[in-house]
Amino acid sequence: MDFYEADIYPMKTKKKPVAVNIVLGLLALLVAGFFIARAAGWTGQKNEARLLVLVNPWNRISDELNPEFTIIEGTQMVDSRCAEELENMLRDCRAQGHSPLILSSYRDWSQQEELYQNKVSELMAQGLDRETAEAAAQRHAAAPGYSEHQLGLAVDIVDEEYTAFDEKQADTAAQQWLMENCWRYGFILRYPEGKSEITGVEYQPWHYRYVGLSAAEQIHELNITLEEYVDMFYA
Repeated sequence: MDFYEADIYPMKTKKKPVAVNIVLGLLALLVAGFFIARAAGWTGQKNEARLLVLVNPWNRISDELNPEFTIIEGTQMVDSRCAEELENMLRDCRAQGHSPLILSSYRDWSQQEELYQNKVSELMAQGLDRETAEAAAQRHAAAPGYSEHQLGLAVDIVDEEYTAFDEKQADTAAQQWLMENCWRYGFILRYPEGKSEITGVEYQPWHYRYVGLSAAEQIHELNITLEEYVDMFYA
């Protein structure tokens, strides 16, 4: 019987040096980390985009929206995603000696319809025909389906010492603090002065919209509206 060397000395597999195994392990971790971070980025962008849903006279609320709500300040209902930051903002404003008061938060369809029709009737009483009055009303009280208040992400905040919805609201102490600091809590002044042709709504120094911390900071730094921000980064 013939014997071969391979029968006596089986082939041995060479072991990779320890250093090589470490390098390969690190590469595997880096690759895994890259895909995890990328997936997290996608998730973050998706969540942010949900907060940036654009509602104005040209963009209607989607029928698929189904937010979860939280009650704050005893009676005010808001989207749960902004509740904690809103409470923090109000608390810090009060800590500075001011008196912010939420007069309006989430509105359902019937509430928005009532506000809109009241504004239309007011304008018609001033001599406008219905068609003109309806168009003009949109710049002050949105038609149902076109109001951010139906998202639960918008609130009307006034100073307790001056509760009127007019431009003088901007001169109150609470409003001055809110306009300067709201971005730190993920909110923006939604309808700033001089931007009505872009937003489709007249200047409202009391209407705040939650867009998330990152977007609010960028909008603040760029001094732009939500319409401009969405057009720049999400169009």
